[in-house]
Amino acid sequence: MPAILPDMRSLESHNKYPDCLWMQLEAIPVASVAAQTQQLDINLSLNFNEHWEPLLGGRVKFGLQGGTLKLNLENCEIPVASRQLVGSFKLSPIEETQLIQSSSEVLLTENLRGVRDSYHAEKINETDCTFCHISTIGDDTTPAWIFALEQGKSVLKGLLKSAMLGEFTAKQLRIAAAFQVTKEDIYLTDAEGLWPHDITPNQHSVLERILTVYLEKNKLQPAISWALLSYNLPPVEQREVEIVPEAESELQEMVDRIISAETDNFVELAKIANLNPALDFAGSSLRGTTLSAVDFSSANLDRTNFRGANLSDVDFSDANLQNAKFGGADLSGAFLGNADLSCADLHKASLALANLSGANLSGANLLEVNLTNTNFSGANVEAARFGNNSGMDEEMQVNLQQRGAIFEEV
Repeated sequence: MPAILPDMRSLESHNKYPDCLWMQLEAIPVASVAAQTQQLDINLSLNFNEHWEPLLGGRVKFGLQGGTLKLNLENCEIPVASRQLVGSFKLSPIEETQLIQSSSEVLLTENLRGVRDSYHAEKINETDCTFCHISTIGDDTTPAWIFALEQGKSVLKGLLKSAMLGEFTAKQLRIAAAFQVTKEDIYLTDAEGLWPHDITPNQHSVLERILTVYLEKNKLQPAISWALLSYNLPPVEQREVEIVPEAESELQEMVDRIISAETDNFVELAKIANLNPALDFAGSSLRGTTLSAVDFSSANLDRTNFRGANLSDVDFSDANLQNAKFGGADLSGAFLGNADLSCADLHKASLALANLSGANLSGANLLEVNLTNTNFSGANVEAARFGNNSGMDEEMQVNLQQRGAIFEEV
């Protein structure tokens, strides 16, 4: 009989902001068919929500649109072919009763008490669930899983419970896990006491991005959550990033410069903030901004929120606009040649006189969009959703249907 392994469900772990992201790995001993061996099943649980962070005499609320879980494996492997955590997953809402487990199945630790209390105060309904798309990269000893918010919500919310990552023979091994985020993954959902109420949408968007860059660099590195299992090997300490004392005062100076700027031009405000419009606004909120005629050609604007923005005559040629939100935006006369708009939400936007030649609109939502004199030549419209479109004649509809577009009753 092989020796019984100790219960190793509670691994060394650290969650910097458990009410934003709580992560736990479980190492569960299981019987093996092979003589004199035992297996370890490694399961992952993640809970996503929003967090209020004190900053500059006020506070900011943020959540995650995605992130990357990276594993560093010593003396063990997870081949790509064996990875089951891939695809679209529904994050379950947590209710008080779900957070109390029996003594034989303890999932949630002290780290989740704050999450439990917040959910007790405000029960989450089924409609508050989000869907998360998970893909995998990396080799057998450095596997990684990329988490990305699917359409419909601003940030990830809910629980992914006990998902299987891999199984290993119990021997000398070490598993280091880190959930890392970039500025594109962080989304500000609220702010209080940080700036006057009468600032313009352009100022507001640039200010939010300044705070996002600060949080990513000074608060969320090298990882927002990490965990370590060392079995018959010495543990390894997790490196923490030292916060530069001057960083917050420099942030305050930058905020003051944007508030007092004598221009409302988006490009000029971004320059004052040392931000590149083509590179630094992916995943950001540009709701209600005035961006008419701005050059965003070849820009990375994946998951950016343009709801209600004035985007007339903007150059989005060759831009990455995957999963971007354009609800109610004015894209009249915009040039979107060869842009990637896959899974973008354009509901009730105006594309009058817009040029989408060669654009990728696969899976995009174009319900109730103004399509007067819109150019779709060479565009990929596979599974793109149309319906109740002004400016749409019968010839255009037939042509789009033949190319794979879907027409719905609205």
